[in-house]
Amino acid sequence: MGTDAVVKLAADLLRAPSQTGSEGPAAELLVRTMNELRFDEAYIDDAGNAIGKLLRGDGPVVMLNGHIDTVPVGDESLWPHPPLGGVVADGRLWGRGACDMKSALACMVMAAADAAENGFNGTLLVSGVVQEEVGGLGARHLSQTVRSDVVVLGEPSKLQLKLGHRGRVEVKVVFPGAIAHAAKAELGENALGHAARFVAALEGLELPSGGPLRGSSATPTRLVTYPLKGANVVPGRAELIIDYRNIPGDEPADILARLRTLTNDPRVEFCLPLEHAKSANGKVSASYERVAPPYLVPEDHPAPALARTALRRALAAEGMTLQEGTWWFCTDAPHLAKAGAPVIGFGPGEEELAHTTNESVAVADLEIARRAYRELALAFLAA
Repeated sequence: MGTDAVVKLAADLLRAPSQTGSEGPAAELLVRTMNELRFDEAYIDDAGNAIGKLLRGDGPVVMLNGHIDTVPVGDESLWPHPPLGGVVADGRLWGRGACDMKSALACMVMAAADAAENGFNGTLLVSGVVQEEVGGLGARHLSQTVRSDVVVLGEPSKLQLKLGHRGRVEVKVVFPGAIAHAAKAELGENALGHAARFVAALEGLELPSGGPLRGSSATPTRLVTYPLKGANVVPGRAELIIDYRNIPGDEPADILARLRTLTNDPRVEFCLPLEHAKSANGKVSASYERVAPPYLVPEDHPAPALARTALRRALAAEGMTLQEGTWWFCTDAPHLAKAGAPVIGFGPGEEELAHTTNESVAVADLEIARRAYRELALAFLAA
């Protein structure tokens, strides 16, 4: 099966709505396709993840992984092509999830079938997980229930090897105040003023730097004042959200302590908000802080060297050279690696197009990614 088959599967996945929390149609399509390709097992687990297995002996367990959920399409009138249409135009496949990251999953499913035709020793898994966009419930559940020795994660990477990314820690800062009429503001205490001074001080905060992930960052992203209604009321409370991206060694406790140095007011509260997640079928639920740890493939692990050899071979067929680096956004890698398996990143598509109304992926890149995933699987599962 050639390029047309992988493009068709990717387009069909785009046409299967799978906004976070409603991934069922896309998961069912993946399982149906894996059954048609004669996977030994294909099923949807309790969390809603689509999982396929090719069993070929007692060798290692290799997982090809991606997420099937997408962010909302937004204003459809802003898209150059229907966001759920799976349209191929100008050499690209257009739509929500094209690069983030249904096309990679389509390539992985086809590549797994290709690898099975070649022969290998071990178990090759393909997993499409749910709720990646809101905390990783699917990947967290998968790492607890399915063992793997190495994971290949297909987030968009421009066909480059990715070995990790900074983490994300969501911090909520609550500023006190006292409500009063805005015409007599001195009778109250303006929580918004406290928040403004804090944000100004945040710009000068010294943060950890250096290393392959190039340093931490702290970005204020949301400010809400209370009461919510009444433009003529001095706010008696303000809540600020900080999107903090951290490097290894910069732990949540260190982050909170560093942020506290920006105020002398003991009434200011700092906390890590909780995420309460539940699978669509209600079988799996969890509560966890909105924290995604930073991730880097361990330096002494042999997986990157093996991956480089396999990817160079795959890209050489197209006259391309391998480049490598780290992602600038968070992925499911730290959740998938929690049981000890290294996570290698490689995917079709440009990261900058994810979550935008121009989301698309070059059709030519799909066949390259399919070949690359095949080479990776065979390298890790050498017969």
